Amino acid sequence: MGKAEFGTAKYLSNKMKAKGLQKLRFYCQVCQKQCRDENGFKSHIRSPFHMKNISKVSSTDIDRYTEQFEQDFLRLLRLSHGEKQIGVNKFYNEFIQDKHHIHMNATRFSSLTKFIQYLSKEGKVKVTGLDSLADEEIDPSQLVISYVDKSQQNLLRKARLKELDENQESEQHMKSKLLQRQIELAREEDIAEEEPVARMELPKGGIRVNLKDTMKKVGGSSKKTKTMRGKVHKNVFM
Repeated sequence: MGKAEFGTAKYLSNKMKAKGLQKLRFYCQVCQKQCRDENGFKSHIRSPFHMKNISKVSSTDIDRYTEQFEQDFLRLLRLSHGEKQIGVNKFYNEFIQDKHHIHMNATRFSSLTKFIQYLSKEGKVKVTGLDSLADEEIDPSQLVISYVDKSQQNLLRKARLKELDENQESEQHMKSKLLQRQIELAREEDIAEEEPVARMELPKGGIRVNLKDTMKKVGGSSKKTKTMRGKVHKNVFM
């Protein structure tokens, strides 16, 4: 079957399909060719062009593809999400939006699950939901990953944040102790003010007053007052 002629409806339809994201398993990384369906992919891998290119591929090339795939995957995860959690399938769909990315079928990983398990074992990502499932039960849609940033700058930032948190907790503890001490002092002052004032107690028999002695003292003082007044008058008229 020949190619569609330039400008025809079929030609334009094929061009529009080629612009969209095709199935990853129909992409040949060695030839960098995207096939639209399984028949086209089978035809391609039997072509002389593909056979010539595949004969030149060595284990070093596969290692290079694997390393590049891992670097691109982690780089996008770090830049777009940092250490926040995201579903594996959701992020992988973001990753493959670039049509020119290194495809997984050119690496040593047979599936996305195997790749995520490898990253988790190496400590490059943190995976949630992996331990509770057996290998045969693992579904990438059930996994959540987050990037593990081991850079020196990030470690220093975390140490600084931890130090600030500890200082803040220590300051809050000191303020709490000071406030508690002030409350205790206020309570002690209130108790001291509420204590009754000690009253003077009188003798049981009462206090005896001698009226005669009192009158004599009063009379004597009045006589002295009259005598002093008389002297004053005499001095005035002399």
